[in-house]
Amino acid sequence: MENKRIWAMVGVVYVVFGMFLMTYWIATTSLLTGLTGLMLFPVSAGMAVQCFNNRWKTLHRDAPGSPVIYLLLGIGCTAAAGFTLVWGILQLIDQFS
Repeated sequence: MENKRIWAMVGVVYVVFGMFLMTYWIATTSLLTGLTGLMLFPVSAGMAVQCFNNRWKTLHRDAPGSPVIYLLLGIGCTAAAGFTLVWGILQLIDQFS
């Protein structure tokens, strides 16, 4: 997969988030706050996917870079994506309770 496609999908997720937030604001006349975790999740997941994609490219196409570094970066970004997703869900539950 090309890196441009990965970031295009991240952009689509942000557009959907924006539409959801705008629709919520129009329907309830109040803004949702404390969505930092959910807003950081797509970029963290996109970075993880790009790291694993670059690792695959270095293993199969003799592209420049170290597969071990891409693996470690991918694991770190996956952990960050998991943390931000859980954090965002907890923030959203706190918002609605």
